[in-house]
Amino acid sequence: MVMRLGSKAEGADFFDRVTERDDLWRYLEGNHIVLSGPRRLGKTSLLQRLAEEAEEKGLLARLVDVGGINSAEAFVGALEGAFPDESITGYLKAAGKKASDWLARFRKVDVKLPGGIGGGLEMQAMPQAPWAVTAPKLQNRLSAAPLLILIDEFSVFLEKLIARDAAEAESLLGWLRAWRLSSGVVCRFVFTGSIGLNYLLEQHKFSTRFNDCYDFRLGPFKEKAALVMLTEVSTREGWRANDAALAHLCQRTGWLSPFYLNLLLASSMEAARDRELEAGSSEKVLIQSDVDDGYDRLLASRSRFIHWYQRLERDLAEPDFSFALAILGALTKSEEGLMRKQLLVRLQRREPDPDQRTATMSRLLLKLEEDGYVDGTGERIVFLSFLLRDYWRRNHA
Repeated sequence: MVMRLGSKAEGADFFDRVTERDDLWRYLEGNHIVLSGPRRLGKTSLLQRLAEEAEEKGLLARLVDVGGINSAEAFVGALEGAFPDESITGYLKAAGKKASDWLARFRKVDVKLPGGIGGGLEMQAMPQAPWAVTAPKLQNRLSAAPLLILIDEFSVFLEKLIARDAAEAESLLGWLRAWRLSSGVVCRFVFTGSIGLNYLLEQHKFSTRFNDCYDFRLGPFKEKAALVMLTEVSTREGWRANDAALAHLCQRTGWLSPFYLNLLLASSMEAARDRELEAGSSEKVLIQSDVDDGYDRLLASRSRFIHWYQRLERDLAEPDFSFALAILGALTKSEEGLMRKQLLVRLQRREPDPDQRTATMSRLLLKLEEDGYVDGTGERIVFLSFLLRDYWRRNHA
């Protein structure tokens, strides 16, 4: 198999998200954005596609991965390195009218193309720290330029920064918010990450530091888009799959995340290969029973899902860890999920006090939702992925 599972989808490996991209470009005209949503939905891939489309919109875009750093100084340095003066100047000269059209939407900015960018900025008081010397200069240099600043793994970076120095984290968030709210700001920020930013902000009481951004929540594929992707990928891999088999694959997956769809497709093709080898056939036709066999193979592969348990073990101290396990264990017992009242009843032995039980459940559900375990947006709370639910039922319930 040559399928890429879990890595960023680029070029021909990127599918759909047409509506989402249209919406994001529309919102970006007047907003900075937090791109939220559970793991395994392709948020980084979507950022990469936005970066590729930015020039046509009149913007110079850079995807800045900050997951490997843990200080405000390194964060400012990452932005400095992504947007040196020469790249901005060169872009403005080359982009011409496209950049002018974007800048013209902002009346407070006096645009001077191609020689430079004008416009006054409101600067805020900065903390007494080394990074605070370069931060205002960076803000002044980037604010009035037609830039799309795509910050990936921001929540991973922020979690590490909070653990190292919570005061510095608060100062950095305050500076970024003041920057975004300053007059004359033409550049646009998009923040995302593989852990839930909203839960992290709420946990540390930093939510007001991001309430100026538009929260764009990415959802799973629609079935039509999922079937188009599955058909194309299976064809590339040399397999013929009938509509019934691929529809059954979507049904078994449940939550149509590109990652889970491709994961089950890869396992199904392996099961089909073994079936044909045993039968002495080489037709390379994927049938419905291959999907079921592929599903069972995934559940038997503990290494595919054990990190979901290990992540909670790493992130949550007791008694939150045991409480989260109790939530997930209760949800595995019902394929239709549970109403909030039903779940509260099942957690009564874990926490007898009703007010404390409600507060703890609500707080942990936010984490479990943002990290891709469950969906609590409807009437019932359910596991997002049928694969993860059935794995959890077999190994951790």
